[in-house]
Amino acid sequence: MSTERIPVARMDSTYAGTQQLLIEVADILGHKWHPVIIHQLLREESLTFSGLQSAIVDISNKMLSDSLSTLESQGLVDRDVVSEKPVRVRYSLTDRGRELESVLDPMVRWGRDHLDDSMCSMTGSTSAETPESAGSTSADLPGSPRRNGGTER
Repeated sequence: MSTERIPVARMDSTYAGTQQLLIEVADILGHKWHPVIIHQLLREESLTFSGLQSAIVDISNKMLSDSLSTLESQGLVDRDVVSEKPVRVRYSLTDRGRELESVLDPMVRWGRDHLDDSMCSMTGSTSAETPESAGSTSADLPGSPRRNGGTER
C-alpha cells in the first residue's frame, strides 16, 4: 500500500462525490464492532459464530449476529452452512472484505500514535506499544489474542 497522499482534487470528480464516499465508508467501518469482526476474520480466515464470539471481548450474541448479517449484506462476509444438524455456520471474508486490511492497518497505527492511555482505558484497550507489538498490523487490534498468546485489553 502506498503511503503517498492523494491530492483532495484527485479523490473524486466532485467534492459532493467524495463526501458521499466518505459517508458510505464510515457507515461500514464506523460501527463499533465491524472493524473488530473483520480483523478477526483476517487473522483466522474463517470462524464459526462461537469462535468469533470467544475471540471478540464483550460482544453480545445479538450484536454479533446483527453485525454479521449487516457485513454479509454489504458483501464483506460470506456465510457458509457447514452442517444442518446441529446447524454449524462458518464465516469468512469475501475478496472485498479482505481488501479492508489496507484500511484497518493505518487505523490501528493512527490509534497507537494519537490515542493516549486515558482515552483507551475508556474502551478497555491501551495504545502503549510494547516490544511485541512494534511493527504490528491490524491483526493486533485491542481485545484480540496477541501473537505471543496473551490478550490485549
